[in-house]
Parts: sequence; C-alpha cells; structure tokens
Amino acid sequence: MSSGNRRPNRLARETSPYLLQHAYNPVDWFPWGDEAFEKARREDKPIFLSVGYSTCHWCHVMERESFEDEEIAAILNEHFVSIKVDREERPDVDEIYMRAVLIFTNGHGGWPMSVFLTPDGKPFFGGTYFPPEQFKRILLEIVRLWRDERQRVLEVAEEVSRAIAAELQLTVPTAQPFDETSAEAVLKAAENVLLKNLDKNHGGFGGAPKFPPHQALEFLLRRYERTKRLPLWEAVELTLRKMAHGGIYDQIGGGFHRYSVDEKWLVPHFEKMLYDNAQLAQVYAWAFHLSGDDFLRRIAKETYAFVLREMTSPEGAFYSALDAESLPPVPRPSSPVPSKEEGAFYLWRPEEVKAILGEKDGDLFCKVYGISNEPNFVNPHTGYSGCIPNLLKAPVENWAKALGISPDELWAKLDECRAKLLEARDRRPRPHCDDKVLTSWNALMVRSLALGYRYLGEESYRQAAERAAEFLWAKMRKPDGTLWHSYRNGIAKVDGMLDDYAYLLVALLDLHETTNEGKWLERAREIADTMVSLFWDERNGGFWFTTERKDLLTRSKPALDGAEPSPNGMAALGLLKLAKATEEERYAQIAKRTLETFGGFMVRLPHGSTTLLSALNEWQMTRKETTKVVERPIERIWVEPEKLTLKAGETRSVKLHIVIAEGWHINSNEPKPNLQPTQIGIESHLVEIERVEFPPAKEVRLGFVDEPLKVYDGMVTVTIWLRAKSNTSGSEILTLRLRYQACDEKRCLMPTESDLRITVNVAP
Repeated sequence: MSSGNRRPNRLARETSPYLLQHAYNPVDWFPWGDEAFEKARREDKPIFLSVGYSTCHWCHVMERESFEDEEIAAILNEHFVSIKVDREERPDVDEIYMRAVLIFTNGHGGWPMSVFLTPDGKPFFGGTYFPPEQFKRILLEIVRLWRDERQRVLEVAEEVSRAIAAELQLTVPTAQPFDETSAEAVLKAAENVLLKNLDKNHGGFGGAPKFPPHQALEFLLRRYERTKRLPLWEAVELTLRKMAHGGIYDQIGGGFHRYSVDEKWLVPHFEKMLYDNAQLAQVYAWAFHLSGDDFLRRIAKETYAFVLREMTSPEGAFYSALDAESLPPVPRPSSPVPSKEEGAFYLWRPEEVKAILGEKDGDLFCKVYGISNEPNFVNPHTGYSGCIPNLLKAPVENWAKALGISPDELWAKLDECRAKLLEARDRRPRPHCDDKVLTSWNALMVRSLALGYRYLGEESYRQAAERAAEFLWAKMRKPDGTLWHSYRNGIAKVDGMLDDYAYLLVALLDLHETTNEGKWLERAREIADTMVSLFWDERNGGFWFTTERKDLLTRSKPALDGAEPSPNGMAALGLLKLAKATEEERYAQIAKRTLETFGGFMVRLPHGSTTLLSALNEWQMTRKETTKVVERPIERIWVEPEKLTLKAGETRSVKLHIVIAEGWHINSNEPKPNLQPTQIGIESHLVEIERVEFPPAKEVRLGFVDEPLKVYDGMVTVTIWLRAKSNTSGSEILTLRLRYQACDEKRCLMPTESDLRITVNVAP
C-alpha cells in the first residue's frame, strides 16, 4: 500500500481504489483483461487471481503480510501471472470464482478470495485469506503440481468449471404457471418460514454472525401492509428496534455498519456500505409510515443524514463504502509506527466522552450508551479496545422514566451530546472512503431517497434523489443507451450488468410515482427495453447477469438475494411496476415468466428469495387490479396545491379535482342505500380532516333502479379542510384516499380507491 521507493505496477493506471491500494506492491499485478491471459498462455504459467475490495479488513491484512513481502512477490512474479480484481467493479468475475472457492472449501467463502487458474481461466484450487507462511507453501506446491502433475490439474479445472456453469445457470421452475391461488400459497408459506426462523429475543433471522435482513424486512412490510397480519409487523418492529439499539448502528453519526459478529447486534464489522444504508433507511421510513413510531423515523432520518453528509460526491452521486480501519485517535505507546486499527474511529472511553461533554453530561451519556472502563470491543489480534456506544441495556424511554424526565427531554439532551461528540470524532483520523460510483448501488440509494421523501416528506431527499438520477443518466449511460457500471475521477468503465439495469429501473419508477414527473417514466421504459434486449433468455426464461463475454468462464442467472437484492427479482418487480404505469401487458408477461422460472427457489429457499417474493406479491396485486379494470370511467384525478404549509392548530383547504369520462358518472357522497358513496380519507400523522365540502349532486334515473340517484359527472371539485394537530410539527407525505363507484346507464363497476399524495409541512 505504501509506495516507498518502489516503482508502480500496472494497477497504477486503474481507477478502482482497491486496485490503486496495490499499485506499489512488489507483485507484478495485472488488472483483469486480455493482456494477463495472453501472457499466461504465451509463457505457459498458471494464474493467481486475488479478488477483494478497498474496505475489506482481511484484504488489507493479506496485503501487508504477503503482497508487500519481497520473497512471496518473487515467487509470484517468477511462476505465476497475478491478477487483481475489485469485486465491486467486476461482480461478474467475483461471482464465478466465488463458486469455485465454495467448492474447494466446502462452503467457506469470503474475501480476500485467492484462486489459482489455468491460462484459459479455469479454476483448480482456491481459498480466502492465507497467512504468509501457509501462502508461501501453497504457492510452491502449486508450482510443483503445474510442473509435475499437469494433467491432474487440468482435469480438476475442467470438472470444477462444469460444476460452476451448471450451478450458476440453474433455474428451478414452478410445477405449473402461477395463478392467484398458488401465488398466495407460496407467499403465505414464505411468511411462515421467516416467522419460524425469527430470533424472538434479538430480532433478525438465524444466529451469529448477523447481517441486516433488508430484503426480508421489505417483503414482510409489503405483506403486512396488504394483509394486516400482526405477527409480520411484530417481526419487523423487533428486528428494526434491536438493530437500531445495537452497535451495528452508529449511535453518534447515524448509519449502519456491515454486520454484527454476535447475535445481539452489539459488535459490528465496522465498514459502512452504501447498499446497506440505502436499503435499511427505506425500510425504517416505510415502517414509520405504517406505524407512526417516531423512533423509526429518527433512525431513517439519521441514516439519510449520514449518507448525504459523508457518502455524497460533489456531483451528487454516492460513494461506495467507508473502511473499517483507521488510525487510532491517540497513538498506542506499544506501537512506534502508527498502524490502522479496526473500529478505531468509532470506539470511545469514558474519559474521552467526559473531556468533550463535561463530567455531568458525560456521565449521563456513558450510562445511557453503555460506555465504561470495561470495553465491549477488544481486537483479538492487536488488543486494541474501547466501547461501542449502544442502547441494548435499555431504550431511551426507560432511562427517561428512571431519571424522572420525559423521553423528549432526554432525547433533546442526548442529541445535543451526540452533536458534540460527532464534531469531535470528525477530527479523528478518518477511515478510507471508497469513492467510486457504481450504477447499481447508486440506483438503490436513489430509490431509497424517493421512498424516504414519500414517507417522511423531506424535500431534500427528493432533491438528492433527482440529482443522483440525473448524474446516472448523464454519466453512466452510453450514446447507444446501454449503461456503464463503474465511475471514478471522470472515467466511466465496465459494461453494465443486470443489477445496474434492474435497480435503476425500479428507482426511476419510484421517482415517477413519488414526483409524478413523466421523464422518469420515459427513462424507465428505455432502461427496461434495453435490459430485455441485452439479458432476457427467451428460450428458458429469466435474465442473464451479463451479456455473452469472451473473458468470462460462464454466465449466471442470479435469483437469490445477497447483501443486495436479487437482480432477477428486481427486474421482475420493475417490469410489473412499469406494466402498471404504462398499461403495456408485454412487460407483465416477461415478469410473470421470470417469476415462474425461479418459482422453485421461492418454494424451497424462501429466506433467500424475498425479492422474488416481493415481486410475486406485486404480480398478485396488479393481477387483481387489472382483472377488475376493463374500462376507464375516470380520465384524471389531481389535487392542488401539491404542497401545504400550515401551523399547528391551523386549518387550510385543498381541492380535489375529478374528471369523469363521457357516458359515466360516480355516486355522490349521499347516494341511495347499497351503493358506494364517494368518500374522502387520509393517512397522516400531522393533520386531520376537519370537514369535506362536496359539490351539489345531479339527479338521474337509470334502468336498473326505480328511484332517482344523486351522482356526479363531468368535472367535479371537492374541497377538503385539513387541520394541523395541536402540539405537532414536522414534514410528511400525506396520503389522500378517494373511494368511489363508477356507473353508466346499465351497470355499476366495483368500488375503487385512488391515492394522491401531498407534501405537508407543519410549523410549531
């Protein structure tokens, strides 16, 4: 990592922060590409492939121990062609060779990934992190095998390559096409599996190490919103609260670390990833929308604030990650040369807190957040220790009760303390920031901010989402309409993969639904059409992860969730949303076939298929809607103003306009018995309806009833008076719900609901 007096290798010409970290290694590294493979074939040498990422702790360790070691470098340079790959820049390469490592290690994968290949890219041995002496022995044994037992090596490589291709191209179709009944059975079975695996004490699913279950939480929220099945909400709420109370959540600066090494969410692996924070922020915002729980809103807003403060580029795009390691704020006496420590930026000791806050406030903060002279984190390799702030002992509400003050008073004091500690922490040596911009991860953040604006009403979220979306459209889209995957320092590179297209498709559609701006829908349609043309497998169904490429051993059809959502699941979800928005059935047909292609995964592995399950839930909902709607009696519905500002206790009006198609009418607010009246309702935590003023109704006689009916036709305007609740303030997206029944001269359609959204700001 340190250049010293060394000459740079080929990686110095790359843009990836991870590759640049290795640019001054004595190893003669090549980036992934034709040059490396041609050299291996020409010189008849095996390839050593090392895959990692710039914020990976054990990648740093192996670099320091092995790749900066002159003796190990000499072996690699003489006997191998060494290739270094950033897994975030080339997830296609990473996916293929991780399958090989899982075969070689009986299921134990991770990074750094160390794989040995034939000159044509077929793997014959691999693992993850190797200590330097073991790594040296492995290198010398590989040299011997390549020299003395070449045929055996080639046979293993061929066998493993066939196994990888079979696994990555595996699909498990449903036994028969989905219908509403079979889809509901699959969805309910998945709910029950997740509930059965719930950790009822600490939240999450399964034991340690615990990763945030973003996609499972989104699926459960979708199902709860639709079914109101209480155990689904209880599982979500428990998990969200326990994670937010733990050390996996940055209690000082907001945002989530990568995962917890323990079942209580206390001790994290300290790196912070964009994709984690994008997915978790939207889940917390959505959960607040459904519950009105201010704690969930607090966590969502703090997470968004962290991303906008620390992971946003001057151009409005979002950086990829923050490292787990940094230099300690105070050098250790036992270490004459400063060295980075995992978690050093985030750990505290009581004396450090009290030096910033003073004795009284410092003592209070340490009690509430579990900071004591007994560290809850000790690095087993270096002995570096400190306390991770957390609320696992008791939530703030319990502390407030014990102190005899209100929760609001205590939160205000703690927020004041946290702001001071954050200011002081920002003066510490900062963790490395991987500042490359990935289309897929940025799309997840755009979607999250669009949903955050919808559920929390913060205008800055909408602005940030639109700015980042414009960046992606301007910088990550080629003249032919295809996408780039990675960008840094003004250079876009690596052809886009399925996740880039699928995530961006969903993000643009959520932006369209939230802002009602037509350009996002048109761009979504373009992305969808390009995605289908590039990746759709017409013969067998499902989407390939990449186009056919000569530098890849095989292609995959990624169906299961990982830290990021299933690309095929997101593609199906996006196409269903697009079909609904455009009324183009071809998109829904491709989505349905995708779901059927991977239907067996949803049945057999529901815990790994929750994005596909979310898409199946969407398909079932849209199917029910489309089977009902055979005509369009309503041409347009809108509300004005779209933004409303008022003070607590103040009343103001909005006008709801309905344009009814010729030959149709809707029932008035007071029709005859057994007919659905036109009704207005709202979902809001800040305002309530004071009164509704309907226009005069028109009396008509229809052939299917004896008495005249009171109806509305043509253009109708309803005035709704909204009153801000007393002792409240804030912003939100209010949902205004219109329920009506449309009829013509011969019959009435089923009652229908339409939701409209208004931004509401209430000042104290």
